[in-house]
Amino acid sequence: MNALRLAALRARIDELDRDLVATLAQRQRLVEGVARLKDHPTQVRDPARVERVVANVLGAATTTGLSASIAEPVWRLLCELCAAHEAAWIEARSGGYRDSCCGCEDGPRV
Repeated sequence: MNALRLAALRARIDELDRDLVATLAQRQRLVEGVARLKDHPTQVRDPARVERVVANVLGAATTTGLSASIAEPVWRLLCELCAAHEAAWIEARSGGYRDSCCGCEDGPRV
């Protein structure tokens, strides 16, 4: 195994991971924006919406070469974690925090 090539590939993976984290942070802020429009944590989960999201992702995966066996479980988990975050955000807001799940922000930066 070529150590220099391996190091270069791993450095590129680390760079992409940082990009993914930044993109996921943007998605989280949008989820918080959606939460702001809902009154109760029971309004968070929408199975039909999850299926549309997964279908969109699988379509994008096909055109970009991402394996569906990676894309589908990752996005299903992402949707579930985002729904839990959204529910916590709504619950915290009902407990007196202004616009975040911990009270540290004044809302999403989109």
